[in-house]
Amino acid sequence: MAAGGSISGIASALAQGAVPTGYPAKPVRLVVPYPAGGATDVLARAIAAPLGQQWQRTVVVENRPGASGMIGADAVAKAPADGYTLLLTLTSVVQVPSQYAKPPFDPMRDLVALSELATSHLVVAASSSMPGSLAEVVQMAKGKPKGYSYGTYGTGSGAHLYMEVFTGAAGLDMIHVPYKGEAPLLNDLLGGQVSVGTISVMGIKPHVRTGRLRALAVVGNTRAPMLPEVPTFQELGYSGLDGPGWFGLFAPAGTPRPIVDKVSADVNAILATPDIRQRMTDLGVIVKGTRPMEFAEVARADQAYWNGVIRKLNIRLD
Repeated sequence: MAAGGSISGIASALAQGAVPTGYPAKPVRLVVPYPAGGATDVLARAIAAPLGQQWQRTVVVENRPGASGMIGADAVAKAPADGYTLLLTLTSVVQVPSQYAKPPFDPMRDLVALSELATSHLVVAASSSMPGSLAEVVQMAKGKPKGYSYGTYGTGSGAHLYMEVFTGAAGLDMIHVPYKGEAPLLNDLLGGQVSVGTISVMGIKPHVRTGRLRALAVVGNTRAPMLPEVPTFQELGYSGLDGPGWFGLFAPAGTPRPIVDKVSADVNAILATPDIRQRMTDLGVIVKGTRPMEFAEVARADQAYWNGVIRKLNIRLD
């Protein structure tokens, strides 16, 4: 009887729009579908600790990289919809599935949006052996087809799509080198194993300051606040690269609405604290912290836009 009463109480609470008593009652997994050390991982760890303190439960950051973020995202999409498995990922989650004839999951069907945590400017950077301007790099690459490479954090990822748009518009034939995340890409870019790479502001800024990397252009409709001297692609005459990327928080579809709303509100409150906002600013990340329905609209619009780009460029992963 006690167990039955408990279940009835939870059902009643959910029906009334209330969070089940005691949630979360055990550790919560925050899945990051990229390796440790990249911008997504840093953001996840920045919010996991204070969220765990608020909930008085451990929030475990679990890195599950591979397939441009699809391995970790698919695992969350198929996890129990009980609020104990969350996903912190990038715009790629609405870009990559449409590049498959039979995608492993549909992000708008199998995940529920919780919050657009932040936006960021991706930076196209060159190794120190390359010229310091985008025009000079374009000229070099045009003179030697397949003689230069560009790295991204995964085939079919947002970084890959941006580079496909750019190289197509510039008439370049460069070799794409995909990585399992930003950290290994950054290592090879610093070592000169790839000519050009698409990196977050956080990842590239220290190396631009020391001269080890050259920032050529940023994606987005404004310059990056932390790299104000670097022009946007739009300023340099390239269209289709003006949409900033985002970091988003999701849960499996079917997660009870009271839990969705609670997690969203609690995370957004943490993002609003001066300490976290300053840490994110220092990392080159622009804090957002939106409500679930607002973020769902952003994700849906981006999925529609990139589906059109993917069809036009015929980018396939199978």
